[in-house]
Amino acid sequence: MYHGKCIHTSPNVSTHKTPRPLFFADSVIMVRNYKRTTTRGQYGNESLGLTLRSVSTGTPLLMAAREFNIPARTLRRHRDGKVANPGVSQLGRHRIVLSTDVERELHHHVQYMEKVLYGLATTDVRRLAYNVAEKRKLNHPFSHEKRMAGKNWLYGFLSRHQDLSIRAPQGTNISRAVGFNKPKVQQFFGVYRQLLETQDFTPARVWNMDETGITNVHKPGKVLATKGIRQVGKMTSGERGKTVTVICAMNATGVYVPPMMIFPRKRMVDALMNGAPPQAVGYVSPSGWTDSDLFVKWLEHFASFTNATRDIQHIIILDGHHSHKTLAAVTFARQHEINLLTLPPHNIHKMQPLDRTYFKSLKTAYNAAADSWMVANPGKRISFFDIAGIFGKAFLRSASSEKAVHGFLTCGNWPYDENIFSDDDFAPSMVTDQDQPASDVPSVSAVPSTDDSSDDQATNSVAAPCAASDAPLPEENAPPPIVEVVRAAVDHPLTIADPPVSPDDIPDAVAGPSTDSSSQNASKYIKLKQ
Repeated sequence: MYHGKCIHTSPNVSTHKTPRPLFFADSVIMVRNYKRTTTRGQYGNESLGLTLRSVSTGTPLLMAAREFNIPARTLRRHRDGKVANPGVSQLGRHRIVLSTDVERELHHHVQYMEKVLYGLATTDVRRLAYNVAEKRKLNHPFSHEKRMAGKNWLYGFLSRHQDLSIRAPQGTNISRAVGFNKPKVQQFFGVYRQLLETQDFTPARVWNMDETGITNVHKPGKVLATKGIRQVGKMTSGERGKTVTVICAMNATGVYVPPMMIFPRKRMVDALMNGAPPQAVGYVSPSGWTDSDLFVKWLEHFASFTNATRDIQHIIILDGHHSHKTLAAVTFARQHEINLLTLPPHNIHKMQPLDRTYFKSLKTAYNAAADSWMVANPGKRISFFDIAGIFGKAFLRSASSEKAVHGFLTCGNWPYDENIFSDDDFAPSMVTDQDQPASDVPSVSAVPSTDDSSDDQATNSVAAPCAASDAPLPEENAPPPIVEVVRAAVDHPLTIADPPVSPDDIPDAVAGPSTDSSSQNASKYIKLKQ
């Protein structure tokens, strides 16, 4: 006997709900971030291929299935050729548009363009995928109107290559990209090695010196705010501030020279140095920047701090600013046995320890200290008389021995390592390299230049960049063979050619970035020895 509720239905009314259709005539409902709920097919193509080869050599099918943990029924279907692609494990009816090999070449091409600092945007990659599919005459769902692959394909491509991600690039000056090349770096390390061999230098006598700027208008840090507000503000001292130059130096053991601060004023006042780091010195200049006379003053400060004498030589690695190569600076360095070694131009972002490991943390600490000062002094502005105190807190907080030691290590200065930079580091310059004439190799002079011209006007060490059609890429840095690199433009979209096109078919704008700029200049190396 049934005691439940009786439901009366009409013959024309159905009690079953019609499920929502998953497939429509013009579209397919797909889950972009699908998470698997079973372990089917997780053995992969490699294990499946090994199992099939084992069976083909005489291993019983059931024994091979148990050994490789593959269902015997699946293995039998692949062995008998009852699947579309024997040896390939694939579930469902959806197929990847581009083959694994083509996606691998596309993946290598994306990484190559990243190394040479001409990274591809998401639209460039989608357009590239469309061109590949069209070139190979593949049946694809890509948009013919937009002439690019869809976003779903891009997300799938990124999910299949987990080492790729969408990043916001940092702008890099083309002079730095082209200037940091292997010949210049080898020349620098050659001179540096000769200098180290002249005397038994210790890490305590190898220094790096550079200038940086701080301002009374700081960059505020992140704050907690109400959700939904479009603009969140934080108080600063003004719209644009004035720069105070700070000269810092550190050695390979983690010791820092007390900094020199240069204020944009006419007269020096002792109150400007209130709260400055211990033993720090202060000077003034009309612009607030360093000049030839102030660099000599810093050399005197350095010699006083390190007790530099004829019996104890020191090496200072610094950039090639003209104020570092004046006759007064050279004379003082000779008298105190200070060896000045200048870096090649446009190379400090890679070869200067202070830039690699210290200045960023110093600026972050200074902004945090200035932020705290503004909160503690509401309604007041940071003046020149407050900067030294704020900078003093930031300097003491950020000047750690670990950063200094790691900076010299990453630049190959100490321990000495002329092979610290790999070919990937030189990749941006490879696209414009050509053979260097023997007459352009600079010689090391014992007497440095005494003029005020920039080191950018030194003897050429690398000839002018040329078009890629005249100077092909080196083999070890060349893109994959099926990749034809064409500038991302409307007339010449990025494409992958299959089979490879002949050189006559390549358009004029092509095969990687090129530049028409004049030849880059080598650095002047200063080795002071009496």
